Amino acid sequence: MAQAHKRLMDCHSQWHTLQEAYFDPDGFRLALNAFLQTHRSVTSLLLKHKANLPEFQNWFTTYSETAAKTEVMRWAKNSRNRIVHDSDLDLHSSCHVTWIGDWYTRSEVKASFPPRMNFNEILTAIQASRGTPPFGTITIKRRWIDKALESWEILDAAAASYMHLNHLLRVGHKAANADGCDLEGYDVECVDADLPASSGNLTCMYIAQSELTSHFSVPDGSILSEISEDFEVADDVTAQAAFEAYQLPEFPDGDAIDRVPGLMDIARRIMEKDGAHGTFAFLFAGRSLLSIQAMQFDSQRTKRLSFERLAQRVESMRADGVLVIGEMWMGVQTDLEKKLNTILIPARDRLDKTEALSVYAITRDERQAERLCFVERGPNGETHCSDDVEVDYGPMNTMIPIRRKWKEMESRGI
Repeated sequence: MAQAHKRLMDCHSQWHTLQEAYFDPDGFRLALNAFLQTHRSVTSLLLKHKANLPEFQNWFTTYSETAAKTEVMRWAKNSRNRIVHDSDLDLHSSCHVTWIGDWYTRSEVKASFPPRMNFNEILTAIQASRGTPPFGTITIKRRWIDKALESWEILDAAAASYMHLNHLLRVGHKAANADGCDLEGYDVECVDADLPASSGNLTCMYIAQSELTSHFSVPDGSILSEISEDFEVADDVTAQAAFEAYQLPEFPDGDAIDRVPGLMDIARRIMEKDGAHGTFAFLFAGRSLLSIQAMQFDSQRTKRLSFERLAQRVESMRADGVLVIGEMWMGVQTDLEKKLNTILIPARDRLDKTEALSVYAITRDERQAERLCFVERGPNGETHCSDDVEVDYGPMNTMIPIRRKWKEMESRGI
């Protein structure tokens, strides 16, 4: 399998070349053609050497009857045949423009701009057009699409097709009882012989794709940054030391819903010891923890952008469960607000606001759970958390982008 494995590593490197050439139409076309031809050669090499591969017929037949028949894999195969025997793909460059007013108010439009235009020039053109409200945020994402696969952005399609082959070779290695290979890596740090057991795209591909997006404040055109980063899960020794220092209970098991009570116990201990707790998002595929992200935001605008980006990560990793831990302000609705069935003054701006710690989770099959505890500050700065309780305040605003993304994924067969 060494030849096919090395060719898959070539695909990984070529994907990053494709991303780097995103704003160069000719360079992008050349990089895409190279990627698709290399992608096709992976299975060709497996077939050529099948006599030497343990249980080949079993695992390759399973691939042929499942992953190979998906929309994106059919596109990759047909596209390779087309560029070799017919012509280049029918590529179109567009921009996906999203305006966000609040959690509930959002609109999207696809617009065509010359590939040479940068984000600031595109923003100026949008602001000069009629119909854009004078508030909120605008997100601009450059998109290359092929007319034969209009529901997919090209980079995302290439990443998804790469991961199908990653999984295929991983199964082949398992059949041969081979834990790994010592193939030499590339200059690009992330390109090595590892075959990750991921339910979605590689982290490096997700990060690279996010660099093709810019966010702007509508009133003044200033650039906004939503800040989130992967939080590496520590090794067993380091984790055990941290748990002992904080006198933490055992890390819970299960899916996103199952872990809410256990992670609330841990969050309460940390809150009482440190006097503060950051916002963390946990992504799951069933009972498997895919990633932990630390999230930071300095305003409601950047908070909305951060959860929009989290929704993109949900799709990239094919997550079906999300759990969020964080501090929050709570306030009681006034009689007028109850009568109008609205919130006129955000909890953070109320004089009677109450500090709380929340752990909430939702899953793709529409289950949800939330636990809440109130935080009290002592005269000497000490922090005390009340006993936590199960609450049901309905859908959380921050989960609106996640639910929307799952509906989009369902419509695309993902």
